[in-house]
Amino acid sequence: MRRVRSTLGSPGYPILIAAGVNLFLLLCFCVWLQVHRLPRFGVNVYPEASHFAMDSYNRNNLHIITITAGEAPRVYAEGVQLEDGLNSLPATLDAWAAGMTTRRDNMTIILECDPATSAGVLQKAIDMVLQRKFTCSIAGRPSIK
Repeated sequence: MRRVRSTLGSPGYPILIAAGVNLFLLLCFCVWLQVHRLPRFGVNVYPEASHFAMDSYNRNNLHIITITAGEAPRVYAEGVQLEDGLNSLPATLDAWAAGMTTRRDNMTIILECDPATSAGVLQKAIDMVLQRKFTCSIAGRPSIK
């Protein structure tokens, strides 16, 4: 039986290189699609722009409360949603106060609120914090000039 040999070079390497490049580009596209195009879940709060800097605070006794905008604003304490919104906030603040070993004025509460959050909701949250003799700060984004 005779063997047939080709005079052409081996086409295997260029095909493998083309397939590898296509696979790499497909992977890059999938990563780009996930990061920039798919919906993100969770809460995004964009505080008001401000050119004021916050005072120094004790990072050991720092808690962050996030309040979203809307008719029934959602309230998050350290990233965990409070079931009853603002009505659950006093119990959370009291739990933080019970766990303190130092003076209450050393506790810093930072409020992150959407610009669309009503002033009444913000004032209620501030009053709850100040009634417990905590230091209250309102977070803001740096203003862009």
